[in-house]
Amino acid sequence: MTLNQLNYVIEVNKCGTINKAAANLFTSQSVLSTSIRNLEAELGRDIFIRSPKGVTPTPFGHTFLNYIIPIHHQLKQLDDMIEKNTSYGHAFSIASNGFYFINNICSELYHRYKNEGIHIKQYDAFGNEIMSMVSRNIAEIGLLRIWDCYDSLMSRQFDTLHLDFLPITTLNIGITIGPTHPLFTYPEESIDPELLAPYPAVMYEHLDSGPYADIYKRLHLPATKNRIVTSSRAAIYETLDDTDAYFLNSYYNEYYPSGCPAHVTRTLLLKDCTIHSKIGWIINRDNPPGKLAIECMEILGRKFPESARYAAQYKKS
Repeated sequence: MTLNQLNYVIEVNKCGTINKAAANLFTSQSVLSTSIRNLEAELGRDIFIRSPKGVTPTPFGHTFLNYIIPIHHQLKQLDDMIEKNTSYGHAFSIASNGFYFINNICSELYHRYKNEGIHIKQYDAFGNEIMSMVSRNIAEIGLLRIWDCYDSLMSRQFDTLHLDFLPITTLNIGITIGPTHPLFTYPEESIDPELLAPYPAVMYEHLDSGPYADIYKRLHLPATKNRIVTSSRAAIYETLDDTDAYFLNSYYNEYYPSGCPAHVTRTLLLKDCTIHSKIGWIINRDNPPGKLAIECMEILGRKFPESARYAAQYKKS
């Protein structure tokens, strides 16, 4: 097993096709394919399922990627430390569930510090991956959504990883749909879960299986014969644009009434829902947030005042 092979596997997983990954890595398709085949032979297991439409990880491939991605990030950090470009006056890294408003925060930090030089790393990650990245100092700070029905499970994981979860708001749970969905013009702002029975859910991979996959049952969302699973937030919104699928979401309308700026969507509250969504910062207890991370918390504090309160506390410490 070589570092090049690990890089190849990660890039192929990100791109979904051998051709695109080879172009991004400035190598040939045959070299890339052969290298991954050799690694699979060494491991005795297939990492990818090949099809005319592209490649997807096997169950073993998902597990393998979960191990090697943090290693890959740490090796990259080591390279950055050894060959650090001193032209950057400021550096900042954040991992989040792919919240679209994080882009606005990073843009504001860029404009604030571009004359001095700034290096921003923004990671879209999910659940345990965000916690792992902050715990391993791959990301300086994380922003995570959890459902309060899993509070005890999450609390144990935070303690194990030596992390603090700083909740900034508690939201109701809703479903987000696109303009082609038959319920897009539904006359009420809340919806009975049973009305979703004919429609598929589009979801992230970590909700398709694993400890949080029972959230749909907990919310009394009906099972259907169709399900769309992806690891990409962009793919979720594009799916909502073109299908009758729905996405399990937090109800942000009070804070962001226009929704995701790049897509026309509508979020309906789930009726009689006793479970809530909590949004909060993930902080490494052994590595408190630095100047830009605190400023990030302050910026989000304009929408969620509790975030500004945490920022003030870290400023004093």
